[in-house]
Amino acid sequence: MDAIYICKNVILSGINMPKNKMSDENTEIEGDEIEQNSVAKGTDYELFVKAVYEALLVADGIDNVAVNHNIKLMGKSGCEHQIDVFWEFQIAGCTHKVAIECKSYHSRVSIGRVRDFYGVLIDIPNLQGVFATKLGYQSGAQKYASHYGINLKEIREKPEAADWEGRIRTINFQINVVEPNILDFRPNLSLSAQSRYQQDQKIALKFSTHDPLIFDAQNNPIETFETLRGKLPHNGKNIEFATHRFDFPSHTLKTATESIDIEAVTIDYSVRVTKIDPIKIEADKFVKAIIKDVKSGEIKFIKK
Repeated sequence: MDAIYICKNVILSGINMPKNKMSDENTEIEGDEIEQNSVAKGTDYELFVKAVYEALLVADGIDNVAVNHNIKLMGKSGCEHQIDVFWEFQIAGCTHKVAIECKSYHSRVSIGRVRDFYGVLIDIPNLQGVFATKLGYQSGAQKYASHYGINLKEIREKPEAADWEGRIRTINFQINVVEPNILDFRPNLSLSAQSRYQQDQKIALKFSTHDPLIFDAQNNPIETFETLRGKLPHNGKNIEFATHRFDFPSHTLKTATESIDIEAVTIDYSVRVTKIDPIKIEADKFVKAIIKDVKSGEIKFIKK
């Protein structure tokens, strides 16, 4: 929204004011700017910038600050100035006032626009100025803003490819579901336990797969049926049949009905691997806005 200055019932618009002669790099392309920056689009962008700064203030721990849109402030000259986005807060007894000029242009902002905004800042005491646009600034505008302490920001909804440099933009997941199936579970008895059972005698064991099953010499539970199943080697491949031995010297296998001293457990098993369709996560979908400081190059992503 173009700033309009009202003083003694005379309306002066920066649009039709005569321009100073400047170098080509500072030439103002206002005709194109005005055509593409309709009132509706301009207002939408102002409200978008307002929402971005509300999120930034909360993230910085500055709560309960009212961020206002489209207000008017009286300057020292007696002229009233329209401000696109404005807020103020106090820290350690000092009042900080911030005004943001928003331009939803489809081209880089010229020096004239920044110069007009500076006219507002010097007329209102203790006012910090921020200029926000989508596509950047001409070199003359950057030099002028740097000299007079105006913060230039690029604020837009969709990050550009260059904004993702050094950041993870896309994550691809390939998930394989590995299902080991235990075919046979054989405790390898200690010498003392072997005397209790006949050779090749089958031992009926009843237990819950998630209950402690293997205990160490100090009677601490260390394995369940499920943890053993999860440790069976497979290398992410289908296996029709394999055998694996877990050594447990001087350990005890305990169930509700049995307590057997063992030296190991031998397991016959198969493995089925199921590949799930690839999953792609794009960070763009989680970004509400991007804000770039033109002078420092620092980029912040605002989450949705």
